[in-house]
Amino acid sequence: ENAAAHTNRYDVTILVNGLPLVHVELKRRGVAIREAFNQIDRYQRESFWAGSGLYEYVQIFIISNGTHTKYYSNTTRFSAVKERTGKRRTQKTSNSFEVTSYWADAKNRVIADLVDFTKTFFARHTLLNILTRYCVFTSEDLLLVMRPYQIAATERILNKIEIATNYRKYGSVEGGGYIWHTTGSGKTLTSDRKSGS
Repeated sequence: ENAAAHTNRYDVTILVNGLPLVHVELKRRGVAIREAFNQIDRYQRESFWAGSGLYEYVQIFIISNGTHTKYYSNTTRFSAVKERTGKRRTQKTSNSFEVTSYWADAKNRVIADLVDFTKTFFARHTLLNILTRYCVFTSEDLLLVMRPYQIAATERILNKIEIATNYRKYGSVEGGGYIWHTTGSGKTLTSDRKSGS
């Protein structure tokens, strides 16, 4: 039944409660990170949806060549489901190399090395928070994962609200604050997550 077009061997799959929610594609140092991205793109066309389609549950892809590590959301699931049911989607998704993101710390310092990325991105609760709080669907049902600065801004806003509430500081300078974002930085997404938490 629905066999894959080619036999593929995936590098690393992270299971969360038994479901493959994160896929990691690795290349050796010196190979362009875009090669890992292209390989995932090929897997999506050739084998992710084959058989039982277990890989359709992947939420986040991580690509690395050891020196550079980036992540991005699986925005192709919706189009693959439509394709299987005969309702092909013609609109382009945001699943292009340009929307991949480097991971960063709370001060927005990029964490590009694979070892350092692994220590922080896969730290206790970080991955679960990203999957459950910081992955959102657009109005077109495309999955997006927030960038590190959006996550940091959302967490700081929620922390400020918690402090203002617990210490009854609402309406005062101590209970307020602001987050500065530029055009195209994801203000709407940050606000959505803040209000949804």
